[in-house]
Amino acid sequence: MAEEKKKTLGRRRTECKLIDNKAAREVTFSKRHRGMFRKASELAILCGAEVAIITFSPHGNPFVFGHPSPDAVINRYLSGGVVNQASEAAVAAAALHTVNERKKQYEDAVSKLEEVSRVEIEAGKRRAAAGNSDGRMWWNEDVDDGMGLEELLYYADSLEKLMKMVADRVGSKPRA
Repeated sequence: MAEEKKKTLGRRRTECKLIDNKAAREVTFSKRHRGMFRKASELAILCGAEVAIITFSPHGNPFVFGHPSPDAVINRYLSGGVVNQASEAAVAAAALHTVNERKKQYEDAVSKLEEVSRVEIEAGKRRAAAGNSDGRMWWNEDVDDGMGLEELLYYADSLEKLMKMVADRVGSKPRA
């Protein structure tokens, strides 16, 4: 059997030197710094390590990652490895405060969404109960005109009820 040639070069090791092309250097930085932060996060989670990484892009923009926080890790490093209980408590309190803020924002968004849904349903019920001000009946409404999902479901249900009532009336009258 003759040896077949590989169609691709495969994965190759790149030489570790400064990339000459500035655009290629920036692209490489943007891809590799995210990978480095992901690996640092995995190390912190899997091993319980405290990790801090500070990098500056070729443009001079800083990128920081730290677990539990960059400040806590840097303060511990500067103090010679001594755990400062006060700074750890401050970091924990700040994290709890952030979580509580996000929870409140979430609850506010959910309540606004529920209010909007309720208003849309009520508007649909009002339109279904009476004709529009321009003399059109509710079944002539344009369904593409901003109806929400719940309002559309209510509209479809009302149409089905109307069709059943019409069919019942037509079926009960004697034919001429």
